[in-house]
Amino acid sequence: MQVMVLFLFVAIVIGSTQSQTWAGTYMPDSSCDTSTCCCLSGQAIVTSSSANSYTVQSGASGVCGGAVTFTGNLYTSGYTGWMMVATDNDTVTLSSDSHIVTVTNPSRSACNGQGIKNGSPTQHVNIITYVIGYFLVGMVINTLIA
Repeated sequence: MQVMVLFLFVAIVIGSTQSQTWAGTYMPDSSCDTSTCCCLSGQAIVTSSSANSYTVQSGASGVCGGAVTFTGNLYTSGYTGWMMVATDNDTVTLSSDSHIVTVTNPSRSACNGQGIKNGSPTQHVNIITYVIGYFLVGMVINTLIA
C-alpha cells in the first residue's frame, strides 16, 4: 500500500511539472503608453518558426509610423528573449507557468507591457493535482503513524 501511494505521489509531482511554451495567443494589457510608443494591441499571436525563434503578429497602435499591424521575430533562450519593436530592442520574459509575457524596453519604461495568454485551463488541472497530492501525502503520514 505504501509503495503504491508513494508511486502515485511521485507521478503527480512529475506530471505537474511544466515546460515553457512561448507559442500561443496573448492579449496585451494597456500599460504601454501609446502617446510615446509603438505598442502591441488586439491579439498578439506567437508561433514557432524554428528552435528558439518565434514569429509575433499583432495589431499596433501609438507611434508606429502609420503601421497598424506588427510582425516581428522573437528570439528566446529558456524563459527570456528579445525582439525589435519599432526601433527598440526589447527584452521579453515568459512567466514560469507560460501564461504571461512581459516586454521590457530598456531605454523607455513607458513602452513596457504585458500579455496574458488566452485559455489557461491548465491552472485548474494543476490545483486539482496538488490537492490529490496533498491527500496522498496525508495518507502516507497516516499510514506511518498508525
